[in-house]
Amino acid sequence: MAVPTDLADRTSPRLEAVVRRVLDDPDRSEDASLAMVQEAVAGGLLEDMIRDGELEEGDRRGLARELDELLDELGGDVPAAHLLHYRAPPTLSTVIRAVMARWDDAESAPTLLHVREAVDRGLLGELVGEGTIDPDLGDVVLPQLDALIRLHGEHALAEELVASEDETLQS
Repeated sequence: MAVPTDLADRTSPRLEAVVRRVLDDPDRSEDASLAMVQEAVAGGLLEDMIRDGELEEGDRRGLARELDELLDELGGDVPAAHLLHYRAPPTLSTVIRAVMARWDDAESAPTLLHVREAVDRGLLGELVGEGTIDPDLGDVVLPQLDALIRLHGEHALAEELVASEDETLQS
C-alpha cells in the first residue's frame, strides 16, 4: 500500500506531540514506526505526557481513536516521522531560498540534494560573506540539512520544507 503524502496534514497536534516524544527517545535504537508509537502508548506514554503537562486527561480517548484509525488504514510499518510537519530551521531556510533564487532550470525545482551540492560548492561561505547568514550559525546548517535528507530523502523538493518568511523572522 502506498503511504499518502498528506499524513502530516491529517495528524492532530496532540498525536504529533506523541510521535515527537517517541522519535526523541534516546533509547530508541531504530527508526520508529506507527506500530512503535502504539507500543509506546500502550506502555504508558500518554500517562507520562499527561503528568508532564504535555497532554490533557481528556486527550486520551481521541488519541487512541486517531492512532487506531491510522493503523487500520496504513498498517504498523509506516515511519512515524511521516506524521510530523517538518520545516527547515531559519538559517537553513535562508540557504534553501538562496538556492531557489539562483535556480535556472524551468523544468524542475531544486531538491535537498541540490541544496547539499550548493553548500558543498561554497554557498554557505558566500552567504556569510554577504552578511545574509550569521557566521556563528553556519556550522549548524550542514547537520540540519543532512537530517532533513535522512528524513525526507535527497529528492524531496526543498521548497516544500522551507520555513515561511514569518517563521524565519520570528526566530
